[in-house]
Amino acid sequence: MPPAQVQPHKIDRSLTTLLAVQVVTLFVAMPLVTEDPSLHILLDLCHLAYALVCVAALARHRVVQAVLIAALLLLIVGPEIGRRVLISLDTTTSAALRHDLIQVAAFAFNMGVTLLVARHVFGPGRVTGHRVRGAVLLYLNIAAVFGIVFTAILSHWPDALVTGSGAPLAPDAGGRTALLTYFSLSTLTTTGYGDVVPVLPLARSLANLEAVMGQLFPATLLARIVALHLEHSREED
Repeated sequence: MPPAQVQPHKIDRSLTTLLAVQVVTLFVAMPLVTEDPSLHILLDLCHLAYALVCVAALARHRVVQAVLIAALLLLIVGPEIGRRVLISLDTTTSAALRHDLIQVAAFAFNMGVTLLVARHVFGPGRVTGHRVRGAVLLYLNIAAVFGIVFTAILSHWPDALVTGSGAPLAPDAGGRTALLTYFSLSTLTTTGYGDVVPVLPLARSLANLEAVMGQLFPATLLARIVALHLEHSREED
């Protein structure tokens, strides 16, 4: 299947747009929804805008676009489909399966977008402000992906992560997602306030991995940007 034609400047601008949407999602919409669940439409709109920009601007190949669209549709209609298909199962099992399907789709979509962004940020070409902002987006996406993984772990092992006092985390899905996203960002930046603590060995290992990635990413990014800048300067001479 031939690749879709996407102009480089369009891709660059899309990185800045995606960063803006991701910042609003993580630092505005998600906390607001935690305080007032009726504002969930705001979070849904942010996710939709993010997904549409990804499909339209980042995916060059039709197959990649189709996969991203399929994952997006699963995230949107998955709960309703799951409710109808699994209606014969008991309520607890049905809800758990629907939740797992959504988590898998969210992880696949965010992981695919993260890889696409990384390809554009670290690929050859001139270093622009858009690409630097794309690197910030990539950093936030890593935190989002780990947040999804932590959420999935907690859904199967409720005591995998606890508060600093040892109490269970928020039982409602919205509050738990926001709290684990906060924990993921704190781990990635190695802030470590200690108000959320991984207890399960798997959760601890993932937290360690995320902290290591958070330390290595800035150094790797700086080295790559310098290399690209020098390469572009030699080509102009």
